[in-house]
Amino acid sequence: MPATTPGANNAMANSNAAASEKALAKRPATTGGGKLANLEVRAPPLPKIDTGFVPLSELVGRVVQHSWNNLQELIDSLQGPGQSDAQKKLKILNYAQFTRQQFIKVLVLSMWGENAQKVSDVIDLRVWLQHQSMIFSQVAPELFQIRRNMNMAKIRNPDLTTAMDILSTGDPKLGIMKHYVPPPKLTAKETLDTFRSINATLAIRLGLHENIPPLFRDYKIGSGRATFTVAGEFEVDLAIGSEKMESPLYVVDIRFLWQPAMEMPAVTFQNLEYQLNVILATPQTRLEGLYTMLHEFCLTTKIGILLRQCSEMQQGRWSKNLNIKQIKRTMVVQYWPHRRAPLSWIEVGIVRGEPTRLSVRWMRENKEVKDEQVPIDTDNLSAPTLIKTVIAMHTKYILTNLKDRLVEKFGERTAGFLKLRTHPTDTFESYLEIQLTPHRQCKILVEPVTGMFALQQPSKLVTYCEEGMNTNPAMAPNLIFKLSFNMCREEVENRAQSTGWEIMRTLAFSRDDIKKHLPSATRYMLHMRRKGWSKNWIVSFIQEDTRSSWWVTELKPVADSERNLNITVDPHNFIHNLPPLWNIVTSQLLPMKGEMRVDYRFLENLEKMAAGTISHYVNCRELNNLETQYCFRAPETPSSYSTAVRIPDLYVRFSSLIKASWGIDVLKICFIGLSPKDGECTLIVIGRTKEPMTQLGETNLTETDSDVSFHPGSGSYAIRFNVAVGSPIISGIIEKLHRIERLIAFVRVIRQLKLNCLHVSLGRIVFRYSDVPILQAEIRFTGHTTTSATPSMQLILPRNVPHQRMHQHLQNALNRQGLEVVIKSLLSTLPLMLAFDALESALPTQAPPDTLFIITRALDWFRLEYRRFNHVLDFRLRARRGCLWWYVTDPAAAEGSTFPSQLERRMCEGLKAVWEESGDGWQGLRSGAAAECRGVLPLVRRLHAVMMEAGAAQQKARMAQMQQRAKLQQAQVQQHQQAQQAQQAQQAQAQAQAQAQKTT
Repeated sequence: MPATTPGANNAMANSNAAASEKALAKRPATTGGGKLANLEVRAPPLPKIDTGFVPLSELVGRVVQHSWNNLQELIDSLQGPGQSDAQKKLKILNYAQFTRQQFIKVLVLSMWGENAQKVSDVIDLRVWLQHQSMIFSQVAPELFQIRRNMNMAKIRNPDLTTAMDILSTGDPKLGIMKHYVPPPKLTAKETLDTFRSINATLAIRLGLHENIPPLFRDYKIGSGRATFTVAGEFEVDLAIGSEKMESPLYVVDIRFLWQPAMEMPAVTFQNLEYQLNVILATPQTRLEGLYTMLHEFCLTTKIGILLRQCSEMQQGRWSKNLNIKQIKRTMVVQYWPHRRAPLSWIEVGIVRGEPTRLSVRWMRENKEVKDEQVPIDTDNLSAPTLIKTVIAMHTKYILTNLKDRLVEKFGERTAGFLKLRTHPTDTFESYLEIQLTPHRQCKILVEPVTGMFALQQPSKLVTYCEEGMNTNPAMAPNLIFKLSFNMCREEVENRAQSTGWEIMRTLAFSRDDIKKHLPSATRYMLHMRRKGWSKNWIVSFIQEDTRSSWWVTELKPVADSERNLNITVDPHNFIHNLPPLWNIVTSQLLPMKGEMRVDYRFLENLEKMAAGTISHYVNCRELNNLETQYCFRAPETPSSYSTAVRIPDLYVRFSSLIKASWGIDVLKICFIGLSPKDGECTLIVIGRTKEPMTQLGETNLTETDSDVSFHPGSGSYAIRFNVAVGSPIISGIIEKLHRIERLIAFVRVIRQLKLNCLHVSLGRIVFRYSDVPILQAEIRFTGHTTTSATPSMQLILPRNVPHQRMHQHLQNALNRQGLEVVIKSLLSTLPLMLAFDALESALPTQAPPDTLFIITRALDWFRLEYRRFNHVLDFRLRARRGCLWWYVTDPAAAEGSTFPSQLERRMCEGLKAVWEESGDGWQGLRSGAAAECRGVLPLVRRLHAVMMEAGAAQQKARMAQMQQRAKLQQAQVQQHQQAQQAQQAQQAQAQAQAQAQKTT
């Protein structure tokens, strides 16, 4: 017979029942009276199921709308750029295929919809049949439960034997009566005696007859029971029911000795008590089996408690950061599942041994840790403490490993750089403190929940480093040192900018230059320049793996034809357009000692150190070009600006610098410090003359406007230079030395001529060359050579000085012949210049401007021109018998000279009379006159008087001649007028005659 399913049986039963109902409905029913009754059996209505039904029209509308939306998205995507025709066709094909599938589904549903009512009836019937099947399956359990509940309501069977005894004898048996009549209460003494008896029996039995396990040796007997204690696990109370030694012990109570305390449900306690009593009743196991059972039960329960605590942790802030799994009697807890490293977990289980115990197996980064034991407190069970302890140990391992890698990779640089602190349980108290810069610290922690690195004192750079460490923990040492470099560079950059340094962000060097002039282990560079410095000098902050250093670097621009792509751009700043390339000419390490704390004081000293190094370097290069010997020595005294900066002094050989013998053969160039003006520094050149400069007397040479100071007694001198950083001063030193040499010579000349020096410096000399009247002159030194457009020396005379008329000749003589010639000229020409001033002062105010002209032909040749009188006089200076004489001559009276008129000749005759005369300090020479310096003024006045008298006579003669000419001109005019009148009369007469003839 073929097998049928339950559903088939139900269907067959239903069909049979339906057939029977139809048969009964057709068969007429009869009553007791023989009458027919109309009986009709109707099936109960099926419950209607309509939950979850959706109208087909709504479904079709949604499919159409979805297809339309996809079509709009397809059209928009096809309009996007960068797509080939094949890609567009593929998108169209995918859309058509997907839309076709959706509409096929709608078609199938619409076909089913034609039989919707029938399908609904089938669904209703299927739900009703499932409900009937469920009721049928629940009938048997319900009947069994009713049977169990009826046991408590059953009445006990009558005890006929006891009833017969009572009715016949009136005294029932004692054993039977215990079930119905309670025994009498014991007195206190009876109770105490009973307990004592039981205690004695227990002591004898445990001491002589029972095999007590080693861990049960700690027990006590009291109150009629023996209490066995296992530290950290349980206490169990045992009692006896008989004095017979072979009677079994039984369990009275069980107490667990760990925290958190566990309350055992009554059902669990009953089951455990039953199993323990069975073990105690078995002669082969007894106490040993009892201990083993309770010990294993405690271990399993503790694992369960830890598992429950871990589950509670997983529901809190440890959510998604703990993966818990139980394998038999072992709990596996995986922590830090999202950390990018090999997996780590702990296994809490039972270790076999004597006895078995609870232990933790630690798998750190997929490797078992055998050299460290994870502590677990079995007396106070705490899964959070256990996990935190493991995480703290793992954190210690991570930070210690990170520190060791930093020390191994970067060596001595980490001295005083790292500080590790660990805590056995608190991860937040375990950190690696890093001294990023002298002013900035950073603590690296491991977040206990996620295992991610966390860096305190957050900033943009710290956040970037933290993200990199969490992304790739293996690169943590490199990222930390990169952070240190960046923080140090950022600190240097910020402080340098605040103190006036210019950060050179767009410098690019070739790799060959970097390898040649800078350290080979250079990792990061920062270039900066002080405002006012030359463009070809910078200060470079170089960071290496093991140290940081400061360099001064000289640059030069690279020609366009020499540029290539082999460059290194500053990694801190990314630029799209490469800046102009520079070549490194030279670089010099700045020596520094001690901790490099980049504060404002350090930057100030750095500027001094860099300025001094650059200044000495450019000066040494100039000395090498001049083939001059030099050397460096430590400064004799520290700098007056800062004891932290000690720049060596530069010693130069004097004789190889200039060809002179007046100075000691050593010059010392000292860097003093920075000037108040940005970009300038102060250098002092110290030297000494071979002989004291006593010829300078008490002349003040240390004025504030002077750049040279002297000590006349010792012959020492000092020259101060305030120059831009990077500018050499060797040419300036040579020029100053020449000026000092010239100054000494000039002062010597002035002293030899017994003049009074009012001011002496390298820039100018002021001296007095006359006391009556008080006259002074000033000589300024411009520093230029005589071949230049500007003279090297300039003579300045006050406006009221009589020598103004010969100033240009004196100026030329100063630059060509020297100061001695000028001074002697001033002294020798002074009487003549005073006489000329007296002549000009004596002229009347109404005198014509061309009356007298004084012309300087040379330093020893002057001419007086009386242009109204057409005559001149020459004054020439001659030496005669060691004395200076002024010779006066008349150039017109020289042999071969001619004059246009007789009047001028008479003037020459007038002068001839003077040539025959003599006066105070002068005498005539027939053809002229000669005068000493004291007689120049009388002679000039005498000649001027003669010339003015002759000029007056000449003026009268000229006036008479002019009157005669005027009369002659008037007569000529009258004659001319008469002639014109006669001519006009003739013309009028002729016109009249012509008119008369015309009329006729």
